[in-house]
Amino acid sequence: MSSRAHLVLAAICFVLATVRGADATNLVANGGFESQAFMTTDPEGYAYRYVPDDVATITGWTFTSTGIGENSYLIAAGENYGPVPEGSYALRLNVGDSISQVLVPPGAGSYSVSIATKDWQVGYNDLRLIIGGTSIVIPIGTTGTTLLTAALSGSTTLAIDWLPVLGDEENAAAEDGNGSGVVVDAIGITALPEPSTYAMALAGLACGGYTMFRRRKRA
Repeated sequence: MSSRAHLVLAAICFVLATVRGADATNLVANGGFESQAFMTTDPEGYAYRYVPDDVATITGWTFTSTGIGENSYLIAAGENYGPVPEGSYALRLNVGDSISQVLVPPGAGSYSVSIATKDWQVGYNDLRLIIGGTSIVIPIGTTGTTLLTAALSGSTTLAIDWLPVLGDEENAAAEDGNGSGVVVDAIGITALPEPSTYAMALAGLACGGYTMFRRRKRA
């Protein structure tokens, strides 16, 4: 086989082996809260930005508040706030607040939903994530990534909220006053590869292995 033919075959193998990667595109806009215009640094060195006091909404997200307690705010990783689950910024979601955005999947199928959370001071309630009619409760203090699989077809709303355990404002305000909240970060929704995609990836790897074997044998 000529060198040119080897190159063509290697290119085909590469395409086949990387098809799976094309399915891993995150449908969530600004899922890591890294798209921020500015942050405020107070005299104590805390870098943050209230929502929606300093801005109409969070980039990519619609922000909603019941008006109970303190507004949620974006935080920057640093000495005072400590590390965030991913990147340089995260969102502290407070009692009675929620964020949402409309997703448009490229096609019907199963999608993996992930989120990283970090507890904040104290709290009495859980985070709730709703997508495509599927709801998952994420217990306070959950770290790392929580996964679920949702079947999506057509546009759907992703919503995340942090609601008080009890419905009355007095208890909700008490929760907020005690520092109830959760740090939310690294929100991702990616398509799960179909079985045929795995087959194509394996075929690509096998093809690449065969090409390398032929070239070594000729050498």
